[in-house]
Amino acid sequence: MSGLRESAYGYWTSPRAFLWVAAGCALGIGSLVRLPALMASYGGSAFLLVYLLALLTLGLPLLLGEWLLGRWMREDLVSGFQRLGLPSRTEQRWRLLGRMFLIAAALVLSYYSVIAGWSLGYAFRAAAGALQGETDPLRSTERFLRLAQDPERSLSWHTLFMVAVTIVVSHGFKEGIEKTARLLLPVAGLMALLLLLLALQGPGAAPALAQLVEPDFSRLGWRGVLEALQAAFFTLGLGLGAMLALGSYLPASMPLVRYGFAVLLIDTGLSLVVGFAVLSLTLPAGLEGVDSLTALFQLLPTVLPPGLRGQLFATVLYLLIFVVTLLAAAALLEPLTRFLMERQRTSRVFAATTGAVLIWALGIGSLLSFSLLSGLTLLGQTFFGWLQLLTALVLAPLGGLGLGLLLTRVVSREALAAAWGPGEEAWRPAWYGALRYPARLGLIAVVLHACGLFDAVVLLWS
Repeated sequence: MSGLRESAYGYWTSPRAFLWVAAGCALGIGSLVRLPALMASYGGSAFLLVYLLALLTLGLPLLLGEWLLGRWMREDLVSGFQRLGLPSRTEQRWRLLGRMFLIAAALVLSYYSVIAGWSLGYAFRAAAGALQGETDPLRSTERFLRLAQDPERSLSWHTLFMVAVTIVVSHGFKEGIEKTARLLLPVAGLMALLLLLLALQGPGAAPALAQLVEPDFSRLGWRGVLEALQAAFFTLGLGLGAMLALGSYLPASMPLVRYGFAVLLIDTGLSLVVGFAVLSLTLPAGLEGVDSLTALFQLLPTVLPPGLRGQLFATVLYLLIFVVTLLAAAALLEPLTRFLMERQRTSRVFAATTGAVLIWALGIGSLLSFSLLSGLTLLGQTFFGWLQLLTALVLAPLGGLGLGLLLTRVVSREALAAAWGPGEEAWRPAWYGALRYPARLGLIAVVLHACGLFDAVVLLWS
């Protein structure tokens, strides 16, 4: 188990190219605007301090673990996890973990596609000036529901997005995913800077900056700590198999720790910039940021400034959401594509198309949750709501826990040493220790918090 195999599909063209792809995968819809909203609710920079600590002790060890395992396996997730379990005769158990990663990635991509379609539709509306002048949240929500409840229009945007993702992945990880990330990630950075410049011209910039910079540990509390742990895990796209798939194309000579820190820096920097820009609009209206995906479409248009500045701000923001979702979606489709390529012995084009069609069909359930299936609920949640809860509360955290157990209990020390890059031996003890204790305990806390156990205990205690 100690040898590191060569990749049968090739490698990233350069370390910088891998950085673009990994950072694009980590950037999600929620992470762009949710971090400053959490900071505004839980003590500003006091929350940011705990969040950065959680990134270093929980997010970074798991991120490096996914890259290391991907580089060691060099194959689809199901076969790779099965091979890891062979020495301990637990291959069937760990093969289930690989399947869970594939299912989680497919479910997330199915509703990501729907949201990305809405964002593209709103970008065109914003460019035409159709989003301005409506300050009533109820009317703004009605406008969003007219789009979400129209199966024909929503299906068109959903289909258009999945076609774009399929084209990217069909061209391969170098010609498709890598080139797209190298083009679109700098574009996303420029869009974020433009949003920052537009935000600084408004009266809400100073209050937003004060809200983020001034520490208030009295507002942090136990809930703020748990929210920081949860945000640190989900902001990097962990537990979905995407980073594992990207790691399978890493050359053995490439060091990983510096690029792990770089991904954390890019993800946090863009989140702070974009989130600050959004917060500068919402604070004057009495709102502490945008804390949900649908609020991007229901509440944000009500706080847009009048004139060209508001029109440009909304257009750039919704286009930015589309761009970062496209980058993440390509990485999420890659594990399923590799699985179909290796198991069914098909071409990449056929595998990517087949996987995309299956995910597209699953996304129709999310679309219809706002129209034909809106009355079909379970415990008050629609199909769209259950997809988000299942991936966020169950599949992704359990995948992270399984990954930690696999790395600390199953994979041999020789295999881990072979998967590490040159010159990084000094980092291995700290990484391994963080993976065994802080990361594992943090993930358990994330699962318990997501299930509402801490709230139940507080309620009983009070």
